[in-house]
Amino acid sequence: MTGAMTEHNDDDTAREHPERWYAEKEFLLLLHRLRHLPPSERAYLQGQFTLDLVNEPCVVDTSIGPLSFVLLGRASAGRAMSLLTKQPATIHWIDAFQPESVFWDVGANVGAYTVYAARRGAKVVAIEPAAVNLFLLAANCEANRVDDRVQCLMLGLGNVTGVAQLDVSQLMPAASFKFKGKGAQPLPTHQAALTISMDRLIEEYGVACPHYIKIDAPGFTEDIITGGARTLQRPDVRELHIELREASKRGRRIADLLHGHGFEITGRDSHGGSTDVTFARSTTR
Repeated sequence: MTGAMTEHNDDDTAREHPERWYAEKEFLLLLHRLRHLPPSERAYLQGQFTLDLVNEPCVVDTSIGPLSFVLLGRASAGRAMSLLTKQPATIHWIDAFQPESVFWDVGANVGAYTVYAARRGAKVVAIEPAAVNLFLLAANCEANRVDDRVQCLMLGLGNVTGVAQLDVSQLMPAASFKFKGKGAQPLPTHQAALTISMDRLIEEYGVACPHYIKIDAPGFTEDIITGGARTLQRPDVRELHIELREASKRGRRIADLLHGHGFEITGRDSHGGSTDVTFARSTTR
């Protein structure tokens, strides 16, 4: 039955998307031929083919012009192609930034929002602890010629300085990873990552204080907020955009912390079982 279904789906693809079907067949044939080459010849050709593909980025048309994204795996393609549609409220939020603002993209992954914000004129601090994602993040900044506007930092934000274990596979580019003990389904492979607080990163290392902060670090958001207590008291910090489950105990604690720092909720956007919540500094305090 499975073989019949596969053949049926293959026929549908050939009929509806002939160019894609032909490209897939050619690629499978190429892989077959590579596997039967002597190791030295395969290494040379496979290395060259991989580099050629990396240098053929996916182009996404936006209101600020085309953006290019380096592809390694389907997840990276999905993040590129869904830039404008997955979380449109995040795009609208970035569109409202004041010129030359400093934007911290915490949990930047491969940098889709980093690149978009930088192209719009923001100065970006992009924070991503996973090595495989940091490569794509930096490569995407280079591909879009915004590397002079972006600091790509391979670290995790938290409330302590140290070395933590990240549950990560370097063979799963563009996936979302969590620090050890923060995820429900830990991976069997790990990577060490430096963690530091927002306050120390600014006060001791001279990283620019943000005007806008996006936090996409499930399980670590509360630590990031507590580690930025002094920073969040600065009037420079205008807004935060956080993926948050408001009804949970942790979500309520995070909201209370930000209210204590003078922020109020000004927007919500639900998507995929979670909500992006925007906090803006209250004008009444």
